[in-house]
Amino acid sequence: MFLLLQILYILLFLNLADTSDDEYRLLKDLREGYDPMERPVSDHMKPVNVKLRLILQQLVDVDEKNQVITLVVWTQYTWNDYKMKWSPEEYGNITSLQIPFGTLWKPDILLFNSANEHFDSSFPVNMVISNDGNVLFAPPGIMQFSCSLSMTWFPYDEQVCYLKFGSWTYGKKLDLRIDDADLPEGHKMDLQYYVPNGEFDLISTPAFRKSTTFLDETYVELYFHMHLKRRTMYYGLNWIIPSILISLSNILGFTMPVECGEKVTLQITNFLSIMVFLAMVSEVAPPTSESIPIIAAFFSFAIVILGVSICVSLITVNIFYRHPKMHRMGDWTRYIFLEWLPWFLLMSRPDHVFRKPKREKKKEEEEDEESNAGGKEEESELISQKQQRPRLLVNSQIVMDSTIPYLEEVIGYLKVFKAKLDDDEEEEEEILNWRFMAMVIDRASLFLFTGLIFGTTFVIFAACPNLFSADQIIETEPVIT
Repeated sequence: MFLLLQILYILLFLNLADTSDDEYRLLKDLREGYDPMERPVSDHMKPVNVKLRLILQQLVDVDEKNQVITLVVWTQYTWNDYKMKWSPEEYGNITSLQIPFGTLWKPDILLFNSANEHFDSSFPVNMVISNDGNVLFAPPGIMQFSCSLSMTWFPYDEQVCYLKFGSWTYGKKLDLRIDDADLPEGHKMDLQYYVPNGEFDLISTPAFRKSTTFLDETYVELYFHMHLKRRTMYYGLNWIIPSILISLSNILGFTMPVECGEKVTLQITNFLSIMVFLAMVSEVAPPTSESIPIIAAFFSFAIVILGVSICVSLITVNIFYRHPKMHRMGDWTRYIFLEWLPWFLLMSRPDHVFRKPKREKKKEEEEDEESNAGGKEEESELISQKQQRPRLLVNSQIVMDSTIPYLEEVIGYLKVFKAKLDDDEEEEEEILNWRFMAMVIDRASLFLFTGLIFGTTFVIFAACPNLFSADQIIETEPVIT
């Protein structure tokens, strides 16, 4: 048994030794007469055909402030090297080899719109060659590239960015193509290892090939687009809904009585809260004056409305505490705020009925006619009484002569007291008029600012082109050969 195991170990060692020798011979033969600076073509007039395939693993970050997007991408290059061909039967049935980076020729393909500090951030990995001469080079890397991010419709925005690949020096000596074999429609990037992002949905990844001329040399460039759509649940729950609730609570401040003392305090607190939300938007949006995010416009309008509401509340407090000895209400003020606006706003006041101005004028004319008719009847009665007065005066003359001094004094006191009561009643009536005017302004402000807040909110968010639209695949330019 022990002898049998020794024989098996010897045979396995001989087999490994033969395999290692075959691989060594193959590497030695392939390196013989090979120069990594030489283009792998048998005819120098022909270009090297290189296929590029992007394997997207993760969308790491979208930096709107610095206009930079960070990705984890594997760039897979494939081409054919005519000097890397061999017959597997001559080398122990070896069909592929791993060659260290720098041993073979490599295309100088770079990301033109890279924003990385080292420009090319790919990791140098081994190259895999097959016995038919095909070379596979797939270096992974964390790419940072610049993109013009439009923040006009933030947070209901869609962004379309592209990665621009091309040869830096070879020009027409290198024919670059897109490797999109077995990829689904609308995607030119390989997404089999893609990890979904929590902030953006990847709608499509179209790509196209374009030829450009630079210094009388033709260069082939590949544009890989990324159509991103922002997920709005976070911003809706944490920004928009709280700001709308704050604005509504500010409206309810107009229902509070002026004398409670918390009316202006509530509105100032809401004003400062909206300022905090606007500061949060400023931290995300880039510092540019080309466009204003729609959510920043929403908060700006809310700040303006809240600021105006604070001013209106201060005016209401001033009117509420006015005194008739200091301020006299004008006729037009009385007509607008004590008659017309209460009728328009469907308000009620004890012992008072508000009517349209025209109807009120007609009523006053009817009352004047009735008073004139009543005056005529009273005048006829006075004439009849004057005819009977001499008989009564003769009988009561003696009594009146003795009590006149006391009656005149009492009547004088009564007149003074009645005048005082009339003045106090008139003063109290004017104070109530000023307070009722403050109530009218509060009611009008309640309706006005409610309409402004709901109106501006609806108009601003209804203007978003992507708020209610379905996801669409953006078409790109056709292939240019």
